[in-house]
Amino acid sequence: MGLIALLVGLGCGILLAAVTLGLLGAVLEAHAVVDGAHAVARGAAGVLVIGALLGWGSGLPALETVSGAVGQEALEGPVLSLLLMAALAVPLRVEDSARAGWSSSLLYVPGWMLASTSLVLMVTPGRAPTSSDWVTPVRFSLAVCGGIGGRALGQALQAALSRRAALTWPGTMAYGLLTFICGTAGLVNLWQRGGLWVASDPVLRGGMSGAWLAWTADWLMPRRYARLGAAMTLVAALLLVLAAVKPV
Repeated sequence: MGLIALLVGLGCGILLAAVTLGLLGAVLEAHAVVDGAHAVARGAAGVLVIGALLGWGSGLPALETVSGAVGQEALEGPVLSLLLMAALAVPLRVEDSARAGWSSSLLYVPGWMLASTSLVLMVTPGRAPTSSDWVTPVRFSLAVCGGIGGRALGQALQAALSRRAALTWPGTMAYGLLTFICGTAGLVNLWQRGGLWVASDPVLRGGMSGAWLAWTADWLMPRRYARLGAAMTLVAALLLVLAAVKPV
């Protein structure tokens, strides 16, 4: 098993421990345990970031010496995107108002699910290696946007189930970045092919457009509909993940 698979497996285990500690701390009403869960989650984020950097940079000349340890044959395109999204989906700072209660564990569920999916794909035998044209600015940008969207999803789930105010900046950043990606890709396509979405993959086009529309609807809704907003954020995040991992 390659180095990245070991890092992802370690990150998944640490995130699962963070979720478990958060639930246990809420049941026991032990704030120290809950704070420990958030500290553990930050450690998992660090491990996943290292794995994501090694994965996306494994084809660079500076990392040729570690390509064998990385296990690049298992790094198919979707794995790279899922790994980067998992690394970015873990919040590094939790507001004091969001620490209390079992719902704080929901902050780490999107990152854990993304990391677990990437690990399953990495260890599944018989999967084709990544193509040389997967690592593109659009793919990387979509993975970054999807990771921030996963962080926004965790915040939205917590707000919906605990009726606490959710942090708005992750969703705002993901929405702004997605708007920039869609606009830039459309303009480049228009300049090169004479149309905004000419020759674009339908899943990629539909995922980006659908996620943008879902987030737009979320921003237009009153903030008092927390559960409906969380549902829209869930739809947008899932569409972003689909667009980021779909091979072209």
